[in-house]
Amino acid sequence: MTGVEYQDLWSLCEGRTGEHPDRVVLDFDGRLWTWTELIAAAEGLAGGLVAAGVGAGEVVGHMSPNHPEAVVTMLALLRLGAVECPVNAGLRGDQLAHVLNHSGARVLIVDGSLVDRVAEQLPAAPGVRAVVVRGEGQAPEGVKIFDFGELRASGDQPPPFRIPAPDDPMNIIYTSGTTGPAKGAVLPQAFPIEQARIKIEQWGLTADDVLFSALPLYHVNARFSTLGTALVVDGRAALVSRFSAGTFWDQVRGAGATEVGVVGAVSSILLRQDPGPADRDHNVRMMHGAAGIPMDRRADFEERFGLRLVTGFAMTETGHFSTTSPDDPMRYRASGRPVPQYEVAVVDADDNELPPGDVGELVVRPLVPGVMMTGYHRQPEATQAAFRNAWFHTGDLATIEADGYIRWVDRMADAIRRRGEMISSTEVERAVCAFDGIAECAAVGVPSELGEEDVKLVVVPEPGRTIDPAALQSHCQATLPDFCQPRYLEILEELPKTATHKVNKPQLRHTDGPTVLDLAGGSKGI
Repeated sequence: MTGVEYQDLWSLCEGRTGEHPDRVVLDFDGRLWTWTELIAAAEGLAGGLVAAGVGAGEVVGHMSPNHPEAVVTMLALLRLGAVECPVNAGLRGDQLAHVLNHSGARVLIVDGSLVDRVAEQLPAAPGVRAVVVRGEGQAPEGVKIFDFGELRASGDQPPPFRIPAPDDPMNIIYTSGTTGPAKGAVLPQAFPIEQARIKIEQWGLTADDVLFSALPLYHVNARFSTLGTALVVDGRAALVSRFSAGTFWDQVRGAGATEVGVVGAVSSILLRQDPGPADRDHNVRMMHGAAGIPMDRRADFEERFGLRLVTGFAMTETGHFSTTSPDDPMRYRASGRPVPQYEVAVVDADDNELPPGDVGELVVRPLVPGVMMTGYHRQPEATQAAFRNAWFHTGDLATIEADGYIRWVDRMADAIRRRGEMISSTEVERAVCAFDGIAECAAVGVPSELGEEDVKLVVVPEPGRTIDPAALQSHCQATLPDFCQPRYLEILEELPKTATHKVNKPQLRHTDGPTVLDLAGGSKGI
């Protein structure tokens, strides 16, 4: 069964529980949950949350690291018809205050380890009336406080379940916000069903599959691509508290995982680990998230770990609109082909469609209901701008080749324009990261006295290593085109990151300071 006959996730979960109540559906850090256990826990918490003011249509903030009770909370809010706003557990300060206030949440469910940072920002979010604290933590003042455990064990019954419409809001997930305040993508009730359908169809998943993720549940990757798909396909989701390179394959092996979801940084870290005899001792058939592996190392990754890499294109707002199958000879050489649920094109600045091979902005629109966000929460102007001319504008530069494969070039905001040429910061970064001793690299455009931009490199050495600027410059001269040569170099201990763990490039676009080297004119203090 695929579960695609359902239009909302809670109805699917109830149906699955009735079909085989004792089937294991969730493995969280080795603790196994059957359908009956998981749904009973969610029903119990849903009944208790009514006393905290949670009801149908209510926006509820949920701030938690990966935890089995985070899954229970997700399902409990679905049961009540509330709109969950997962809050990135890494947020602090103004960014956290923005999400708490802008979301309009009046109830916040928070892990005890995060209560302190939430309490500091509650004055900036006067709409929050109640905080439900899970575990130990100093309760904030000025709001009603509820104990998660007591609500979970209250024995109160939730009101009758109302089947939602497919386009009713389910989640509000805030995006990175590197170019301004984070925007909340409103994802409809049909979203997890439609996203699971894509993976099931394209990757041939069945109820025998175990889908593994060490990624945070407040992002769409683990939440929908792993957990949601496992629920829909009637397989098993295997989740862990956090990613650890040293225990990753042991966790994968212990869970019996057949499919693994990662992000680029994780795959790159795995490749850098020392090879060992247990590298192929697992049941994994496929892994998605190859972007962090240099193109010329992806075949090596497959051979070393005995699996197939698949690539694709996805955003919080759009879902997974292109992919490759594990059997595709091009499976890791591009960003996939568009799947049937979407129409995809590359357009110029006036939204005219470009011919195959030309670089332009990647745009997408849905061909089935519920497969994309319905808009940005409380931001109609941003929604209209994103969906102008009947296309959602991704903000990414790409080509669609004659063979139908999408080849990603760069974020439009990160592309560098120099001497009439458009430079992909990603291609520069790949070449620079091949230099021995570099752990991370970012390439950004900075103002040039000749007009347009110069290239600035920011690199982070591997632990215990140093970077010789002259040797790195020679490497760039040997591996990069003339128009891509860096003008500036900065060596840092770490790159600034956003709350979604992306490099915060706007913070790097400066050419002054004691750590910046002018490769054309000498040191500025490095």
